[in-house]
Amino acid sequence: MIIYTKHSKARLSFRKIESKWVSDAISNPDSLVDAKSNRKQAIKKINGDKISVIYVKENSNYIIITVYWGI
Repeated sequence: MIIYTKHSKARLSFRKIESKWVSDAISNPDSLVDAKSNRKQAIKKINGDKISVIYVKENSNYIIITVYWGI
């Protein structure tokens, strides 16, 4: 299950990133990087640009911390 924090929901809207792109980035990333504080960064090419999804995995849940364009 994907769980969005209040911050990540605001960033999705502000940056015009669709939730289906976040799901795609997590399930099928072009690259996956270890980020600080036990977080992961999933990077996915979308429509000629890249999005980064910063998340924490807890059991079977993906808690989305933030999303942004670029890497």
